[in-house]
Amino acid sequence: MKKMMLTIAAMVMAIAASAQNSAIYKVEHFVEKGLYDEALPLIETALANPKTTKFAGFYYNKGEINRKKFEEILNMAAQGMPFDTVAFCKYLDEAVVNFTKSHLADMTPDKKGRVKPEYKQKNYLTLKSMLNYYNFAGVFTNQMRDYAASIENFKKYYDMPKNPVFTAHETDSIYAAQKSNYAQTAVNIVMLNFQLKNWDGILATVDDALKDTFSTRDLYLMKMQAHLEKNDSAAYIVDLQEAIARTEHVGFAQNLLYVYLQRNQPEEAMKVATDMVAKNPGSQTGWYLKGCVELNLTKEYGAARESFKRALEIDPTFVDANVNMAYTFMNEVVSRRNAGDWKLDRTNKAEFDKEFEEIKKYYEQALPYMERVQELKPEDPKLWASALQQIYTNLQNKQKADEMDAIMSTMYK
Repeated sequence: MKKMMLTIAAMVMAIAASAQNSAIYKVEHFVEKGLYDEALPLIETALANPKTTKFAGFYYNKGEINRKKFEEILNMAAQGMPFDTVAFCKYLDEAVVNFTKSHLADMTPDKKGRVKPEYKQKNYLTLKSMLNYYNFAGVFTNQMRDYAASIENFKKYYDMPKNPVFTAHETDSIYAAQKSNYAQTAVNIVMLNFQLKNWDGILATVDDALKDTFSTRDLYLMKMQAHLEKNDSAAYIVDLQEAIARTEHVGFAQNLLYVYLQRNQPEEAMKVATDMVAKNPGSQTGWYLKGCVELNLTKEYGAARESFKRALEIDPTFVDANVNMAYTFMNEVVSRRNAGDWKLDRTNKAEFDKEFEEIKKYYEQALPYMERVQELKPEDPKLWASALQQIYTNLQNKQKADEMDAIMSTMYK
C-alpha cells in the first residue's frame, strides 16, 4: 500500500512537471503570432515553478520576445527615425541574457548525466547575429553624453565573443576577423574613462587597447596620466620606456630625461638608454635619449656627439637631434671655460688669440647643425635664433648675428 502511494505521488509530480513543460507550446504559439503580453506571463510562471525542466525553451522564447522588440527599435534607428535609446539597450541586454541562459540550461546534464540540447544551434546563430549590436548601443549612448552607459555597452561589445555559446576557437576567430573594430572599441573605452577621470577604468583596459596600433601615442599619454594620478611613479617610468620603444616619439624621451634630471639619477638614466639601443640599434629615439643623458646628465660631450650622430644617420631631418648635436659643442665650450681650460686673458694677446681660435672651432662645428634646424623649422625661431646669434657672434659674423637679433626682437611681440 505504501509503495502504491509513493508511485501515485511520483505520478502526480510527473504530471505537474508535464503541465509546466507543456506550456512551452502555448508560449511558442504566442511568440510566433506576436502576442508577447500573452506569452510573457506563461514564461515567468514556468521559470518560477520548481517543477519546470524545459528551462532552455522558456529562456529562448523570452529572448525571442526581447530580440523582436529590440529589432523594432533598431529598424527605427536605421531609418533615421526618433527612437528610445534606453529601451534599445534594455531589450538588447535582456535578449542576450536570456539566450545565454537558454544555452546554459540546454547544455546542463540531466540527472542521468545526459546532455540533449534542443536550442543549441538556434542560440548560437541568434547570438552570433547580435555580435555587433552592443557597439551600436555604445555609439548611441555616447551621442547622448551618457558616458558611463557608453563604456558599459562598449565593454559588452568587446566581451561578446567570449559568450559561452561560442567555443574558444570561435572566440579567437571572431576577434581575428574583426580585429580593427575591437581595437577601436578598446580605445573608445579608454578615452571615455579618461573623460570621466576614471583612472582605474583606464588601467583596466588600456593594455588591451595597446595590443594594436590605434592611437598608440594618445593611449600611452592617458595611461601615464592615470599612473600619475594614482601616484605610481614607478609605473609612470615604465610607461615612458614602453612608449619610447613603441612610438619613437621624441616627447616621451624628453619626459623620461626630465624625470631623471629631477631625481638626479644619471646612472639609472644611462642604464635605460643603453638598454634601449642594445635592444634596438635602429631606434633613433633610443640614440637620441642616450645622447641627451650624456649631454645633460653625465656631461660626456664626445660620447653625446656619437649618440646624436647615430640618431642622425637614421634620420638626418631629426630636428631635436640636430639641436642637441649643436649644443654638444656649445656646452662643451662653456664647461671648459668654467673649468679654467681657457682663460681668454686679453692682456696676453698671443695666448688670447690662440684660445679664441680653439673656441671658434667648436662653434664652426655647431653651425651646420643649427642652420639645419633653421632650414627644417623656419617657422619656429625659438629653436634656433638665440643659438645661431651666439654662434655667429663667436664666429665674428656680425651681419648674421644682427639678423638673428632682429628675429629675436620680434619673437615676443
